[in-house]
Amino acid sequence: RLSLREGDRSLVPIIIRGSMAMRRNALMGMAALGGAGSVIAARHLYRWYSRAGRKLTLHLYDHCPFCVRVELVLGRFGIPFERVVYGYGDMKGPVVLTGKKVLPVLEGPGVPAPDGMKGLPESLDIIAWVTSAYGLTLPCDNGRADVLAWKKKYDEVRRPLQRPRLIQMPVKDWASEEDIKYVKAKHTKNNPNFYEEAEKNTDELVEKANALLVEFETLLEGDDALCSWGFGMLDVKILPDLRNMTCVKGIKWPPKVLDYVKNNCEKGKVSLYEGI
Repeated sequence: RLSLREGDRSLVPIIIRGSMAMRRNALMGMAALGGAGSVIAARHLYRWYSRAGRKLTLHLYDHCPFCVRVELVLGRFGIPFERVVYGYGDMKGPVVLTGKKVLPVLEGPGVPAPDGMKGLPESLDIIAWVTSAYGLTLPCDNGRADVLAWKKKYDEVRRPLQRPRLIQMPVKDWASEEDIKYVKAKHTKNNPNFYEEAEKNTDELVEKANALLVEFETLLEGDDALCSWGFGMLDVKILPDLRNMTCVKGIKWPPKVLDYVKNNCEKGKVSLYEGI
């Protein structure tokens, strides 16, 4: 934690808005006046604000769980970024970034981009870079077997519930008929009747989802976190698929699970959907 004395706070506007030289001088002044504690604070703040001056751009789909992972981390730690959303059927925009139709992609000064790419792809690689570059603390996924077993059952239920409804959400992912046509073709490749069967089985699927959410409540060991030590990568991986379930009407959210989803999405500045 950073501990700033009352006199140090007058220098914060200079650190935030001043030139690089002004920021450095202000921070070093804090260090000189405040002893060892302020030396540490100054170093951390200088590192933070030198990074904060960068303009990051996150290229994403609103519904994409992997994209939401990155949003949750950037939003939670207050790292400013521009949000660029693409239509799911857009075959040009994302390809320009990496040569493939793959999102998320993080772009900006200092962001490592593999050869031939304009930004860094892959959610876990992006999060690893962000946590290192900004000196963030985000506990690793501890590989809990009970959570993995629950997720396997949840995936079988969430896909037929969410997919027919996500395409009805008022987000840019589905702004054109081409976007919807593309995603439907993708999801019916192995089962041409996927959407019809999903709609037909809605009541049964909702019942199963409700039971799984009750089960999930028992997995929450921490305060708005799966692990007792608090929010970490395991939550980052699980939350996006729970967030997407808010597009389904009739879901009965256990209070603790609803708080878990709402509070963490609010901290991560990720919006929820309205169930239909």
